[in-house]
Amino acid sequence: MRQDITVFRAKQIITLDAGQPIAQAVAVMDGRVLHSGSFEDVLADLSSYNISVDDSFGDKVIVPGFIEAHCHLQQEGALVQFPWVGSYDRTGADGSIQFGCPDTDSVMDKIHRVHADTSDPHSPLTFLGWDPNLANSSGLTKDMLDRVSETRPIFVLQSNGHVGHCNSAMLQLAEITSASTEHGVMKFGNGEPTGELRELSLSLVLGKHVNLAPRGDLSTLNGGRLAQIAGCTTVTDLAFGATTNAVTTYAAVVNEEQFPTRVVYAPMAQSLAPRFKEGTLEHIQGLRQFDSQKFQMGPVKFLIDGSIQGRSARLDWPGYCCGDPNGMWVAEPNEMFELMRPYHRAGFQLALHTNGDEAINGGLDVYERLLLDHPRWDHRHRLEHAQLATEDAFRRMKALGVCVNLFANHVYYWGDTHRTATAGPAKARRLDACGTAERLGVPYSIHCDAPVTPLNPLFTMWCAVNRVTSSGYQLGDAEKITPVQALQAATINAAYLLKTDNLTGSIEVGKHADFAVLSENPTTCDPMGIKDIDVHATVLSGAVHQN
Repeated sequence: MRQDITVFRAKQIITLDAGQPIAQAVAVMDGRVLHSGSFEDVLADLSSYNISVDDSFGDKVIVPGFIEAHCHLQQEGALVQFPWVGSYDRTGADGSIQFGCPDTDSVMDKIHRVHADTSDPHSPLTFLGWDPNLANSSGLTKDMLDRVSETRPIFVLQSNGHVGHCNSAMLQLAEITSASTEHGVMKFGNGEPTGELRELSLSLVLGKHVNLAPRGDLSTLNGGRLAQIAGCTTVTDLAFGATTNAVTTYAAVVNEEQFPTRVVYAPMAQSLAPRFKEGTLEHIQGLRQFDSQKFQMGPVKFLIDGSIQGRSARLDWPGYCCGDPNGMWVAEPNEMFELMRPYHRAGFQLALHTNGDEAINGGLDVYERLLLDHPRWDHRHRLEHAQLATEDAFRRMKALGVCVNLFANHVYYWGDTHRTATAGPAKARRLDACGTAERLGVPYSIHCDAPVTPLNPLFTMWCAVNRVTSSGYQLGDAEKITPVQALQAATINAAYLLKTDNLTGSIEVGKHADFAVLSENPTTCDPMGIKDIDVHATVLSGAVHQN
């Protein structure tokens, strides 16, 4: 007797399989795609099997499951556990809405209210999502937070994740003083800390006095649910503090049968190094033993600069158009070469955070040096975000075999900021240049960097296709891509960047039966309507997860 097969029938199936690009039925066996085509042909070709037909998607459109190749899943799932002070509303896994704070007054009002409503006067408070650009604010100072409380530690993390703000009590708890020498501890002219922490100096607070993923199991479950609601069947945690305990705990939740998505995590080498020192490489190598079909290690993550809107990214001439000083190197290119070299030689894929154009060029210099030092084929090293990459930078990526993961959501959320207050109009029109990557043949994906922006691949596709800012400004028409190209960027291209394209990213024989079930076809609907398409369900290895 032949094995049982489920045939999913739909109004239309977009497979991204060149041999059968459009289908009406897909056959699944053992959690993998066996066949696709017209309903009649699939039934006829598999007539010797025991077939059951699932008609529940008969009026829907099936596409490959979305793959979010750069987000921070546990932090996205943990958002509901913290007060939100971002400018826009956020929806939690339970459907609850945390309303945004559109200006500084409303941010401070919320901080005061939470302080007053929290019974333990010594319990630290953490607030997430603050962005001075979107709130049209000059900043959030230590004195402003001290007016809430001088005794309760208070910490506010900007939405970019690269800048945080402390009151005096939090500085005292973290032992940050005028004698602190950590790069990124900002100080007044007299040497006293301002309360602002940038980049790696955030580790003085994060992980010690502020846990951004409390109840790691609950954060993971919430993140998985949010991913499934958005149509994702593979998501990432792309700067993970991958201790053995953190990895095994994470894996235990993801590997449960009911967990609705696969997770690829990237150990954050720079944050692990202070703990494991010269044994960091060996520690990361040892984590491979915990890989499974649903949970596995991806690239090793590094940061070279910071955030453009946080003014901590490195920009080439003429710098920040608002007159702010240039951002900071998290690690200068020569230092980054030495940090990455052992991992490159050990065969790891590398993912390097770069935002500003100076940092992008510096990162490409590092990759070129690594490949000259130790040539490798099909390394698929990546630049993450690469928002201000120039055309010559894309040509270098192509020559070096470097992939790029573009933060398309930035066009909507911070396109106006970059055009008028940071990069300037000429550079901003090339922001997240998907069109250039497409024209030059550079392997690329698009992403949301959740929780920096909400996890929603259809919205990310909409951003890349339409390039409309939050004010309605059309930013860089030449960098638009087509809806088909956007779907590829959110599926098969993302799988390529994760080195899982042999098993995910398209609906073709032998691959995991991972699908997103949509109300409309995103490649043929009005491009401005892509973000409004409903996700009806996902399918993971043939198992249906209803929204």
